[in-house]
Amino acid sequence: MDLTEPIHRKVIGICFIAFSALGLVMMFFYSYFMDFVLDMATRDADFVPEMMWFFDLIEKVVWAIAILFLIPRLIIGFGLVNNSKWADTPGLVFAVIGLLNIPVGTALGVYAIMVFTAKPKEDKTESYLTRDN
Repeated sequence: MDLTEPIHRKVIGICFIAFSALGLVMMFFYSYFMDFVLDMATRDADFVPEMMWFFDLIEKVVWAIAILFLIPRLIIGFGLVNNSKWADTPGLVFAVIGLLNIPVGTALGVYAIMVFTAKPKEDKTESYLTRDN
């Protein structure tokens, strides 16, 4: 299997786009779910409203991490689908970062590392004919 074919980069790009879009949808779900939970908690008489800043801080940190990783991976995915050369190096970086996402991210990361570090196969007949005797 020749890993230097462009179809492999397109598959990785589609996976990057799909996982990033799914992650952003999950972030919106998390945000609305936490708003619902906090709204239900504020109805309780024992709730301390001074702690709301802590929950807002947690939500902002989670959104910052999501924006830091999901938006660039989405853009890189579109670059890989369009076979842009600039997307190879950041794609490799996000493949290494994706190794932490067990099990699917690890499999995608290993596949992407194999694709981005693959060297083109040399045609043996062509190299034999061009050698000087």
